[in-house]
Amino acid sequence: MALAQRLVLFVFCVGLAYGQRIPKALFEPVVVTSQQQERIYVLDTITDKTEQQQLELATLYARTQAYKPSFTLFEVLAEAHPNTYDYQFLLGGIAGTLASELPQMKSLPYIRTMKSAFERAAILAPDTLAVHLVLLELYTALPWVLGGSNKKATKTLETIQSLSVVEGFLAAGYFYRSTNKNKAALVAYLKAVNEVDSCSTPNISNDAYYHLGVLSYYLQKDITKALCFFEEYVARYSDGDRYPKAFARHYIDKLSSVVYVDQTLEAQLKTYDPLTSWIQNNFK
Repeated sequence: MALAQRLVLFVFCVGLAYGQRIPKALFEPVVVTSQQQERIYVLDTITDKTEQQQLELATLYARTQAYKPSFTLFEVLAEAHPNTYDYQFLLGGIAGTLASELPQMKSLPYIRTMKSAFERAAILAPDTLAVHLVLLELYTALPWVLGGSNKKATKTLETIQSLSVVEGFLAAGYFYRSTNKNKAALVAYLKAVNEVDSCSTPNISNDAYYHLGVLSYYLQKDITKALCFFEEYVARYSDGDRYPKAFARHYIDKLSSVVYVDQTLEAQLKTYDPLTSWIQNNFK
């Protein structure tokens, strides 16, 4: 399941066609190996694939950014095995990827599939934090006609808070700032960063390390703590993380030198990192 989470959290961007998606060029390039190509060819030539072969091929397609054939396979797997969490979660992620790469009108079928798949996954694994974090963003970011709902978002937030104290505060901060409740968001974010005394925080996502780095820097003015969080983000980085390593490395360089300023990356942070942008626009 760790592979599924890494895969989906990268390809799923809640902004979809409705917001700013971080350009792929800012992330580490995806290198398709000859072994992957050979394995895809072998699996693709099998007429009657087993369930495991279908899963392997779908995952290989996703890893190599062949999202449409990956979606087709995961759709088949999810329909054939409706009670398998991994298939529902991965189908939602791949559908989100395709939705984010298409014009709004053409993205609608994928958005509906994404939402229903993640909701099904949440029913199957109600104690799995990753799917509730995704649903919170979906319910908050999507318009009402596509399933957005502050009522559902609030209920999902309560579930997140019951599963993780730190992630719960961070999720509350996200929800409140997304609904223009800046003071409530600030309080939640302060609680999140005050909850941790150091950057060695178990049971949180790597994205949370990045967020805590931003919050430690801007809200606590704690350079040592912020540096530690950003260094942890880089050290733990995988293909599933939301922000490119370049963003965390920029913060590390910025906090390590009184003269370092990379104006290009500063502008990219303001454009593609909503938390940094929100703090700079409201509390800097």
